[in-house]
This record gives sequence, structure tokens and C-alpha cells, in this order.
Amino acid sequence: MNVVALLSDDSPAPAVAAGFEEEGVPLAVEAAEGEAEALALEAAKRSELGIGVGGDTERLVLVVAGRRYLEAPVTEARQFGHDAARIAARRPLR
Repeated sequence: MNVVALLSDDSPAPAVAAGFEEEGVPLAVEAAEGEAEALALEAAKRSELGIGVGGDTERLVLVVAGRRYLEAPVTEARQFGHDAARIAARRPLR
């Protein structure tokens, strides 16, 4: 079971994916266009876990159970990936 990420071409997808990988949480990344929150909501619908990540050129958003749960600027993509993965795995944030 994966968390799904819908990220624009200009978003820092490799950094987000690295954060997930370092936490040992599978992430399926797909290219998409749109606003971060709308992408995250769509990603959550596609995810078996109901957890989705959306990203555009300015920000990253994590949606859990249809609600925005976490948000960060793209400059903090790797830390966002770590935090989002820890939330998905139900582990405490550092």
C-alpha cells in the first residue's frame, strides 16, 4: 500500500520521495498539473490509505482522510517528505 503523490513538473519530487524513502514508507509519484491542495485531495482519493501529497511550484500539502493535515513551502521538501511519511506510518514527528 502506497501513499500517492501528484506533483507538478516544477515541484521538488525527488526531495519529497527521498524523505519518504528514508522513513521506509512507499510513495507512488505521478506528474500532474494544478494547485497543491487540489492535487493532494485527488491523490488521497487514489491512495488505498486515503493519504495523498500534492505539490506545485510554491507549496506541498498532505491530505489525510479528506482534510489538509500538513503544509510546507517547496524549499522544505525533504523535511516535508520525512514528516508526511512519519504521519502515514503513524510514527511521532521528530
